[in-house]
Amino acid sequence: IMIKQIRDCQKCGLCINQKPLLDTEKRCQVFWVGLSAKKAIIDTEIPLSPETNTGMLIQKIENSCCNVVTYKTNLVKCLPLTEQQKLRYPNKKEIDSCFGNLLKEIHTMSPKIVFLLGEKVYSSVGKHLNIDFEKWNDFEYTYKTFKKIHYVPIHHPSYIYEYKRKRIDDYIKSIEKIISQLL
Repeated sequence: IMIKQIRDCQKCGLCINQKPLLDTEKRCQVFWVGLSAKKAIIDTEIPLSPETNTGMLIQKIENSCCNVVTYKTNLVKCLPLTEQQKLRYPNKKEIDSCFGNLLKEIHTMSPKIVFLLGEKVYSSVGKHLNIDFEKWNDFEYTYKTFKKIHYVPIHHPSYIYEYKRKRIDDYIKSIEKIISQLL
């Protein structure tokens, strides 16, 4: 039901570019939240697909944490495009219009841990939930607990892939540590 409600959402108008990109609805332990949808190549594509550098890193983390059920989503479910049809960052109004959908997903899937990928995501979530997140120090990530769910701001995987590639293992290990500590 929840997925259908989000699929039919037209609040911000970005759905004219592409229908909301959604994972399969399931109860899970870990939630990954990116910023916005990418251009889907196939109809069955999910957010943070392993075909992307971000998704590939997330998959490495998931593979090393056996038997952890995860769900992937974005703050903005649809595709924000420029007039030239190029991917752009979603604006505040688009993030604000879609925030209720993120809350529906969290409520329905009831994860224990929500990883917020990058500064734009964690600052938006912090503002909406009135949580004051601390910026990480190197790969030392901290979390805030809100309504029994641990929210963990982390570097965006694509940032790690682009600028800290030599330290991918440190990144993965620090996230695995949080997962084992909080589950």
